[in-house]
Amino acid sequence: MGMVETAVDLDESGWQRLAPDFVPASHRGLPMLRLYLPFIDRDGKSVRWSRYVDVENHPASLNWFEATQQVAQEQPEIRDLVSCMGELDESTAEALRDAIGDMAMRCLRWVGYGEVPIDSPVRVHGQDYFAADLSPADVEAGRRVPEFAWDVETRLAWGGRLYPDSLIVAAEPPIFRQLRNDPRLDSVTARAEDALPGSVGD
Repeated sequence: MGMVETAVDLDESGWQRLAPDFVPASHRGLPMLRLYLPFIDRDGKSVRWSRYVDVENHPASLNWFEATQQVAQEQPEIRDLVSCMGELDESTAEALRDAIGDMAMRCLRWVGYGEVPIDSPVRVHGQDYFAADLSPADVEAGRRVPEFAWDVETRLAWGGRLYPDSLIVAAEPPIFRQLRNDPRLDSVTARAEDALPGSVGD
């Protein structure tokens, strides 16, 4: 398994890491996209990135703060939005479940969330995670999405930072197109040279 290896250190900046680094080596030849998880407004409702930013006109390296700096002057309510911290809303959860279908997948969860691992943790990007089978409950609204997930047949994988505001997804072409064209999601095609910036939730 390409991702579950010995310690992988962050680079000197502590944040810059390329999109392919978030999926297992076995899945890096698949088309990739960045899937943006919605923000939460004062009323607890989900707000998609595309409400304020045309994500299609930005590279997958888009940084929320830089993209909305000018927008915030005209629409100050944007400052009240908070990160979902990796917690799925119903629309995103449904879209992910549709993409997964009946695939058997494995996942990695950060040990810092307080869940007790059965086996020894593995290190990815300098953090400890525990591995488990991905269950339907892992992709439900109100649940924090596992930072890393993949299938053994090399059809679908995703990865993100701790408390993610977005995920890098690698998927075989039919699933890639399904996710890119899903009106429930904000996404953009990711290239190998795109870097995933720090999560808004950090």
